[in-house]
Amino acid sequence: MQAYILSIGSELIQGHLTDTNATFLAQELIGLGIDLLHVVQVPDDRGRLERAIRLALDDAGLVICSGGVGPTEDDLTREAIAAVAGETPEVDLALLDGIRSFFAARGLEMPEQNAKQAWLIPSAETLPNPVGTAPGWFVRLGDKIVVSMPGVPREMYRMWREQVAPRLAPLLPARVYRTFNFKTIGIGESAAGQRIGDLMRLDEPYVGTYAKDDGVHVRVTAGGATADEAESALAATVADIGRRLAPWIYAESDRSLAGALLDLLRERGLTLAVAEAGTGGRFGALLYTEPDAGTTLLGMTVVGLEPEADPTTLADAARQSFGAAVGMGVAATMRPVEQGLYEGTVRIALAGALTAGEAFPLRAAFPEFQRRAGMNAADVLRRAMLGLPPQA
Repeated sequence: MQAYILSIGSELIQGHLTDTNATFLAQELIGLGIDLLHVVQVPDDRGRLERAIRLALDDAGLVICSGGVGPTEDDLTREAIAAVAGETPEVDLALLDGIRSFFAARGLEMPEQNAKQAWLIPSAETLPNPVGTAPGWFVRLGDKIVVSMPGVPREMYRMWREQVAPRLAPLLPARVYRTFNFKTIGIGESAAGQRIGDLMRLDEPYVGTYAKDDGVHVRVTAGGATADEAESALAATVADIGRRLAPWIYAESDRSLAGALLDLLRERGLTLAVAEAGTGGRFGALLYTEPDAGTTLLGMTVVGLEPEADPTTLADAARQSFGAAVGMGVAATMRPVEQGLYEGTVRIALAGALTAGEAFPLRAAFPEFQRRAGMNAADVLRRAMLGLPPQA
């Protein structure tokens, strides 16, 4: 089966929202063995919506729409799907009662305009929405399927997993897919790609690299007639990638960078204190995204740009101030150069039970400069704990 994703909403076209729904759905489709052909963003315009749906149906057997199912006049996904189906929507009384009950449970009266969310056409099955007022549609048009879901991520994710995926499963070939994800730090996407390029050229398993804020991810996907067959096809490639990228892999699956670093510190019985100058506290803030970080990261201090700041002095001061086994100092110096970019150096030092001292030249927009400084600090700490050499 081949699919299109239509992300609907003028706020997407205008750049006011990031389309995280399409990313989620693309990953889900891979897991089901559905070939995604295109992701298309469509504004709140009925004519354009109709044309987008028709074009997608000409090319694919599954069209997944997210967004445009609210109660307002510019929510036009239902109208567009009904027009493509050649059917007239009518209010479904059971759906209407459910929406009224949703409001009543919160001590509210349903606005009349929300009755639009109870529309249904003969070709559509209702997709219940337990956390919102907008039901979805599962529309069968001959051998084609159009799915419509809310644009609110928490509503869409749950509707997809509980309602849509189970309806699609019987229509798909009896094939099982398995995926594995590596997370790396200290290596760029192109460098990682060079080391596993031959594997990325294989049709099966599929190997892809993705540059993320927390490093380069490497995802492997394999299929088989059974779960055992899929896992067997996955295992050899995963083991090969693990060997080739071993110095840079910090986590597998969904483990966060902060969680992986804190795990390493705890395994070694170490506590940490951090002092940062000119980085906005990006490294310490990264660690504090883990709820239990405070038992290992005993404290941090953050100051603005200080050209004379010495990372070793910062590391010693942080360690002594908070009574930690290891102190980290991160000091950035930078200057504006052109087109909103900054150029400079981030220097990182460790003192106490771990010692290190490295410097990294950086050139980027100010927020990106700070993010990279935090990532460099994470890489220095990780390598120091593992006994790995400085970056080449």
